[in-house]
Amino acid sequence: MNRARIDSHWVQDRYEQMLANSATAAICAGQDNLIISWNSAAVTLFGYSVDQAVGMPLSIIMPERHRAAHDAGLARAVRTGKARLAGQAVEMLAWHADGYEFPVDLSLSMWFEAGRPMFGALIRDVTDRQRARRRLEHLAHCDMLTSLPNRNALQARLSDAIKAGACVLLMLDLDGFKHVNDSLGHSVGDELLASVARRLNDAAGDVGFVARFGGDEFAILLPDCADPCLIEQTADWVFASLQSPIELAGQSVFVNTSIGIAISPKDGTSADQLLSSADLALYSAKSEGGGARTFFVRAMQSRSEHDLRLSMELRSALANGEFELWYQPQVSLADRSLVGVEALLRWRHPRHGLLQPHAFIDILERSVVAEIVGDWIINEACSTAAAWRLEGLGRIRMGVNLFPVQLRSARLFEVVLDALARHGLGADQLELEITENTVLRHSSHSAKALRKLKTLGVGVAFDDFGTGFASLGLLQKYPLTRLKIDRSFVACIDQGAGDAAIVGAVVCMAKSLGLVVIAEGVECVGQEEALIALGCEEAQGYLYGRPVQAPDIVRQYRPVAKLAVS
Repeated sequence: MNRARIDSHWVQDRYEQMLANSATAAICAGQDNLIISWNSAAVTLFGYSVDQAVGMPLSIIMPERHRAAHDAGLARAVRTGKARLAGQAVEMLAWHADGYEFPVDLSLSMWFEAGRPMFGALIRDVTDRQRARRRLEHLAHCDMLTSLPNRNALQARLSDAIKAGACVLLMLDLDGFKHVNDSLGHSVGDELLASVARRLNDAAGDVGFVARFGGDEFAILLPDCADPCLIEQTADWVFASLQSPIELAGQSVFVNTSIGIAISPKDGTSADQLLSSADLALYSAKSEGGGARTFFVRAMQSRSEHDLRLSMELRSALANGEFELWYQPQVSLADRSLVGVEALLRWRHPRHGLLQPHAFIDILERSVVAEIVGDWIINEACSTAAAWRLEGLGRIRMGVNLFPVQLRSARLFEVVLDALARHGLGADQLELEITENTVLRHSSHSAKALRKLKTLGVGVAFDDFGTGFASLGLLQKYPLTRLKIDRSFVACIDQGAGDAAIVGAVVCMAKSLGLVVIAEGVECVGQEEALIALGCEEAQGYLYGRPVQAPDIVRQYRPVAKLAVS
């Protein structure tokens, strides 16, 4: 035997020994489909001993329903000299001797010995891999907090529903959820979301596909639906499901929802379009005060596009010097002398002219530049108050409205301190105005920041007092110096006993708490006289002056200020 033949046999023996001891199942079969080699890993993987396996058809490792296809494929490879799957790794189901299926990864090879085709397979159990894959797929499509399908699952199901025909999407947002989160903690908030998810699932039943869209937003998809009655009925079921309290942390928590409704194909022919339409409808429902259902209409899209344009323009308005502060007088009711002003933002738009706050303030509050604009307002107002003092107006109080984002920010204290120092303004000349809705949304941050500012002497006024539902409790929680009675109570104060009684009670309560009261929206002498009779100290409204620019305040009130000094 020559040296080359000896080396060849040595290599083959070592190769067979390596396969025999490999942790990967290795199987060889001839052109007759009969097994000729079966290593120890194959014994462990398939449950057949070497004696049981060798000489048996290779198809014994496959479920019976797949064996005919395998046999046909092997016969084709013998006939053509080519195996279609040779050199590839494929996942397939294998068959165990104990009679069950399991997933494997199989790498097939084909070669020739003495002109005859031979087949080999390296096989690994991938049960753990598939289990991990299913877990990842579950995580990708399931909300772990509520066990509902998540946004990805909703979008996939929505796309299929739109392709299949008419369908309806209901977008839901919980009313008052943030207040629960802030007052009871995030863990209780999570429990609330899980409880709401269960109730929504029960409400939708077999009719709807319920998903958590994110945060406190949920969605219900009604596939193959064009029935207005079913849509209304589903919304009614949702509202009814949330009527009873949810018991959390030893408390009965009440929560409601707003619903935005969009219908395909009328309101969108893709998942993104329908989601956008439902979201616009939901925003409209929320703006109505919550607890409402609103169907999408095209006007909402126009309004959204308009708001988007304004939002983009607002980003450059400050840099372009388009914002202005106008000032409305606040007077003492004893003699109508000027005691303060409220700084009010105006936008001198390059195309639309001077815009009042109602045209842009809601958009600005949600804009990324809100905090920067708020900083500018504080600085500009302090600068104006300092300039007025030099022009003879004395120590006029400057009222500045805060944006919600400013109350959330840790920068508010430093921004105010810097503005006061830069313009040499006394802290008692600045008054920050907040609304109840603002502090209810941001109570955990705002109280601390305002309390710190009050220690400097900065005033804190509670605007629109009496229009919310938790005002009395907030009076003790927040470091207030002044209450502003909303114009809705002042409008008819001289015409009936009801509003007068409310204002009188507020004035009495405020004085007992050491707070000053100022009435807004005073437009006639009759209202003024009624306020004086009830003990109100200050007022603001058209009777004393509309909002004007800074020079007009100087022209109107400087002589009065000089007379008071003399």
